[in-house]
Amino acid sequence: MERQKRGEQPGGGQKLVAAIAALGLLAVFAGSAMAAANASELPPNWHVHDGLGATLGSQHKGVGFFPAILGLTTTVYLQDPAQCPNATDKAFLPSADTSEGPFLRAGQCQTSTQIIHLRTVPVGTTGPDGWSSITVASEPGWVTYYLVTSR
Repeated sequence: MERQKRGEQPGGGQKLVAAIAALGLLAVFAGSAMAAANASELPPNWHVHDGLGATLGSQHKGVGFFPAILGLTTTVYLQDPAQCPNATDKAFLPSADTSEGPFLRAGQCQTSTQIIHLRTVPVGTTGPDGWSSITVASEPGWVTYYLVTSR
């Protein structure tokens, strides 16, 4: 009765909380749907580094070192995550005929505006001229050389 005297609607606070919760859920599912749409646009032998593998499946991989390579925050990077071909072409890598070759990865990935050329080799190995390098704790003993160019 006191609420009605003040002009408040009964249950008004609960409706506000419910509306905020609904908007939050909408934002979560909209983000997942956008990420799913990005992966569904990929050829079946490609993947996207959007960090959603645990929830959306094998075409989604971890974010990895891409934000650092591109000089972006993870939040900004996730607006246009790197897409990469799967390693179906490993036979063409220089170390394909050995079980412990000199390359962990060699190839390229892309965003909508950039191509990211990658080559990961043992620490102490010289990279291609003009390429930058990064090491990550999850790959001890390896250094990744990269070159970012416009698409």
